[in-house]
Amino acid sequence: MSVLKQALATPSRFRGIYRYLLQAAGQREKKETLGKMLSPAELVQDKPSERPMFTHSLREAIKCGLLVEEDEEIAINPNLPEIARNVQTGDRELPNTLADLFFASNNDDEKDFGLVCAWYLSQDIYDPPNTWEKVEKELPSLNGKIDLKLTSNTLYGQMDDWMGYMGLLWGHSFNKKRVLVPDPTLYLKRNLSYLFHEKGEKLLLRDFISRLATKCPLFETGQLRETIEAIIGKRQPNYLSTSTAFALFRLQDEEYIELIRDSDADLMILPKAKGQVDNQSRISHIKGTGCRV
Repeated sequence: MSVLKQALATPSRFRGIYRYLLQAAGQREKKETLGKMLSPAELVQDKPSERPMFTHSLREAIKCGLLVEEDEEIAINPNLPEIARNVQTGDRELPNTLADLFFASNNDDEKDFGLVCAWYLSQDIYDPPNTWEKVEKELPSLNGKIDLKLTSNTLYGQMDDWMGYMGLLWGHSFNKKRVLVPDPTLYLKRNLSYLFHEKGEKLLLRDFISRLATKCPLFETGQLRETIEAIIGKRQPNYLSTSTAFALFRLQDEEYIELIRDSDADLMILPKAKGQVDNQSRISHIKGTGCRV
């Protein structure tokens, strides 16, 4: 079962467990003690099972490889990168750590969730299915081609929580209803040090996208995205999706990157909103400015 289907496993609960263990001696704690600390008895009285929120979150955190269980103790997985286990950086890096564990680690349990995320990032950022009602109307067109496992408002809420935490979308209130925007700007911003290997590095945009897809296969040319695009067929060759393009335009406006067009180089098309006078940009290279978050 993936975090998409486990409503009690939320980013905030993963984070609470992880932050506690980052500070614990040896980054480990007895399972019983951990449960009592994070889910006191006063909060779980009259529940159908003992500490359900803690139990389900812990189970999913172990299953994805964030934590390990040994001799009735829970510990941070020692095989995680040092930056993920460091007391100073571990909490900040947790959204990236989880994205890696969910999507880039051949994690079959999270494949359903990965396909949902890849599908949502492939939507038109300027007119996405941004409520459960709109998503529900979109799903019948995929029947018989792929089962996205997005069958209820509860699962949609899990998508919202987890994609939002990892910086792949954001939401806002409109007419007293929460609406979503498939915008991965925050995810890209947090990973600039991976995508650019040195300050001021200039890359073919195509190579940059390849690095991004290796880091997170939800993006163009990544395995999960390719699976979705083979079915929905929305992106033309040499074009980026509007959500990726929008994120790159935002990062350029914020001076984290520079988008460059060299006339004699391989070009990619970054679409903008329909109806704009200049509704696309032809870009060959991307350059990191050295800014970091």
